[in-house]
Formats: sequence, structure tokens, C-alpha cells
Amino acid sequence: MKFVELSKEEFQSFAESHEQESFFQTVEIAELRKSYGSKIYYLGVKEKNTIIAGAMFSVTKTFAGKYTFYAPRGFLMDYHNKELLKFFTEELKKYCKKRNGLMIKIDPNVIYRVRGNDGSIISDKKDDETINNLKKIGYKHFGFNTDIVNTQSRWNFRVELNKPYEELKKDFSRSTRKNIDATYKKGIQVRKGTIEDLESMEEILIKTAERKGFNYRSLEYYTRMYKCLKDKMQIYLAYLDPDVYLNSSLELLKNEEENNANINKKMEHDNVGNKLINQKSTSDKLLEKYRDEVELAKKFKKENPKGKDIGVLISLKSGQEYLTLYSGFLVEYKRFTPKYAMYNEHILDAYKYKIPYVNFYGISGIFNPKDENYGMYEFKRGFGGNVVELIGEFTYPLSPLYYVYTNLRKIKIFIRAHKS
Repeated sequence: MKFVELSKEEFQSFAESHEQESFFQTVEIAELRKSYGSKIYYLGVKEKNTIIAGAMFSVTKTFAGKYTFYAPRGFLMDYHNKELLKFFTEELKKYCKKRNGLMIKIDPNVIYRVRGNDGSIISDKKDDETINNLKKIGYKHFGFNTDIVNTQSRWNFRVELNKPYEELKKDFSRSTRKNIDATYKKGIQVRKGTIEDLESMEEILIKTAERKGFNYRSLEYYTRMYKCLKDKMQIYLAYLDPDVYLNSSLELLKNEEENNANINKKMEHDNVGNKLINQKSTSDKLLEKYRDEVELAKKFKKENPKGKDIGVLISLKSGQEYLTLYSGFLVEYKRFTPKYAMYNEHILDAYKYKIPYVNFYGISGIFNPKDENYGMYEFKRGFGGNVVELIGEFTYPLSPLYYVYTNLRKIKIFIRAHKS
């Protein structure tokens, strides 16, 4: 075995054919990180001129002039091969120490356990071997955390596209199927965005972040991201069509007017009981609601004759998965449920691209309705699928200052978790 620096082309060829391939271990994401000042290294192990392990490292200054060598969703290798893992680590340690390294950091694209749709344990099968192999040679495990505080999410929600779409849709929850159908009827269409749409996209994401208390990225970041990721990135924009919106509202009003008229006729000729009174009360309320909606639709058409973007989803091709990275919508249009249409289009495109899984990415590992992140999980599980738990984050200390840094990090996480 030989430890080597890989060329960009060598690494790309190796990564694209590896079973642990992910968006995070690509030359495209390396270019994005490089544009923000990270130094990039492609390192690996060869045996008889064949690459048997490799990773892209993004290197950033972390603490007291020291550097973190981070392989996002890396390494790409067989972690059950103890000899290879030990050799790669020992050589990395020498290489990084020469370059003033504080630590090596990884969060491998390795599944620890697949859980049920509700987060329950459905099998005894889990990958403790990989975790133990890493710990035995000196890696520190961040732990089986259930929140979303580490660099990459340890908990994901994934749907396998192992049957035709119409069959898969039967696995969606009743409310999800209903919302998907309703959102199109209300006038939502989904279009593919280009670089010209980034300003519209940014506005939606900023407003979503402000509403939810998240940090948000600048237009410059999304522009760099779009240019670096090229065909790996897809923007979906939920667009409210003024004509479809108005026609749909008019149709609902017309149908309810006919229903209300029929109820009135019955009340003229039949004995009026509680059932009929309740039907009349419900219909009257719906009439008022639909009349208001028609007026809103007319106003919307006048103010937005060409329609309006009200939601956005950024998706990424990531190995064997089509990943949802960021999403958001304008809260004043919440009743149009644009996320259902965008996620549905994401699934349909995964079929077109012949990608076997859609990954709705990060969720909390706490499956309690009282948890603050439960709504995110509940929305995603409406599409069927399973909870996928990864092995988590590991660091390898390269300097005594590592322990000072990790203690400061723990304090920061504690403060963030206990903010009022």
C-alpha cells in the first residue's frame, strides 16, 4: 500500500464509482469551499496503482493558528478493513501534522442503522464494527447525538424508489396525497430555476430563515454554489399561476353555490332536522370562505399578472441519492402548501434521472411531537420511506490544543441548547 496525493481527475473518477459516493465528496464542492478560502487536498491509498481509499479534504484555520483537515462525508473506503484504515490514518497523521494540523475530522457516509418510518428500531442489524474500528485507533466519536448540531446531519429521511411512482404514491400518507393533489389544483406549478432566478430564490429563503430563526446565505453564496455545482444542483420554484388560481376559486364557489341551493330546496320541502341545519351552516361558511378567496384571487391577478414565485427547493444529485438541501416558502401563501408540489417534483425527477433513492436530508432523532423539529420530520415521513441513522462525526487529535478546542466547542453547544 502507498499513501499518495491524488490529482483532481483521479479523485473524481474514484469517487464517482464508490458505493459511498456523495455530493459532499466531489470536486465541485471542493471548488465551492476553495472559493471561500479553504485549501483543498485530494489524498488516498493506492495498491498496485489502483486507488483503494481516498478523500477530499477541506482545510481551514480553526484555533491558535492550527488547522482542521475535514473530509465531509468521508473517507471513501472499506472501514471494515482494519489494516487499510490504520495505514491511511497513520499516513494522514504524519501528512497533516507537517501542515500544522489540529485534527482530522470525518462524518462518513456510512449507515449505522435503518429505522422504521416512525423512527422505531426494526432490525438488530447495525454497523458497530466501523465505529469500534475507528475508536480503537484513536478517533473520538462525537456520539449518537439526536439533534442537528454537528456539521452534517446524522439523521436523514430517505425513500427508496423501488416501484413505479403510482405504486409508491400509495405509501404516502392520506394527508400528503391530498395536499399534493390540492396544491396543483389551487394554481401551484413548479418550474426549474436558472441563475437568473437566484434573487427571487434568495428572497424566499431569507424570509423563511428569519421566520424560523435560522442563519441564511447571501446571494453571492448561492451564485458561487450554482456556478461550482453545475448540473449537480437543481432549483425548483413553486409558482402561483394567477389564471389557474382564479379559475379554481371560481369553480369551488360555483360548486358550493349549487350545493347551498340544493340544501335550501330540501329545507323548503323536508322536515328540517339537526343534520340538515348542520349541512346548511357548513355550506354557508364555505360560501363565505370561497367568496373571499375569489376576491383574493382577483386581487392577486391584478397585482401579479405574470404570477409569483412563492416557494423554493434546492436539490442535489448525490451519488445514489437525490438530496433536498434547502427549502422555504412565503408564509402569506402557506395555504397553497407549495412544499408538497416541490417535493413531489423532486421525486418525479429522481425517477427520470434513474436515481434509486430520494433523501430528504436532515431530521431530528427525537420522534416526539413536543420536539421543536418534529414538524420537519412529520412532513417528510408523509412520503413513506425510512429513517436512516448514520454513524456520526469523528475527530482524530493532532495537537494538545485539540482538547482546549473541543472543550470550548462543548461550552458553545451547551449555551446554544439552553438559550431562552
